[in-house]
Amino acid sequence: MRLWFRSIAALLGYDGVEQASIRSILQRAAERSSSIGIGNLDGAALPSPLSGHVVELEDNALIISRPFEGPTRRELVSSERLHLSIAADKGFHHGEVEVLGRWVAGDGALRRYGYRVSIPTMLMHEERRGLHRLPVAFDLAPKALLLRPVTLEEIGEGTVIDISEGGMCVRVELRSLLRPDEAVVVKADFPEILLVTLPAIHTRTTVAHLISARQPGFTEVGLRFNEPQDALGQAIRALELRRINRAGAA
Repeated sequence: MRLWFRSIAALLGYDGVEQASIRSILQRAAERSSSIGIGNLDGAALPSPLSGHVVELEDNALIISRPFEGPTRRELVSSERLHLSIAADKGFHHGEVEVLGRWVAGDGALRRYGYRVSIPTMLMHEERRGLHRLPVAFDLAPKALLLRPVTLEEIGEGTVIDISEGGMCVRVELRSLLRPDEAVVVKADFPEILLVTLPAIHTRTTVAHLISARQPGFTEVGLRFNEPQDALGQAIRALELRRINRAGAA
């Protein structure tokens, strides 16, 4: 296990460079809808798609989703302090935050729930072998098709880069203009990975971000699911556990 401070300057006082680094990490997490974990101040909880994901970075707050709140999960309370873990490519970042209040977006079936929390003044990165968010390392490169919601006009076809219960990222060659917050239908099928089969995706999404890919002519499109993906969350969790168990046995 490897552990280090991402923002040691926070122990000594405000440092603009370090704060910019923290915001950069959080912005990337929002763009990728990174999974989160919530724990008490005594320790960080491992990120899991079942715990929610990062939604958006505001000027003075971070928005996190909590998609499976119910009788078995307590609500967070304003002014409560807790440890927030955010999945990264290798391991996870974690730091202390304060709950600022509830967050609700959308209407009807598209309504989403979560919380605004303070931006941490310090982030730590913990690297653990075998811990994955679900990059679809998919050496098998599953394909995804993007369509207009009403006309089903084809926007483009590409490769799934990563996926979480909250959304997915696709590297695609766009055939028409696409903008942030635009509605898109996505269709994707996945191969069996470590004896776990991810369910086929055919659902409405909202464009979260558009970033030029390193591959000329391609764009990385971040998509947020508009509806809960219960089966997907269960499959991702099963795959994470299998990967962790395999790493521990190695």
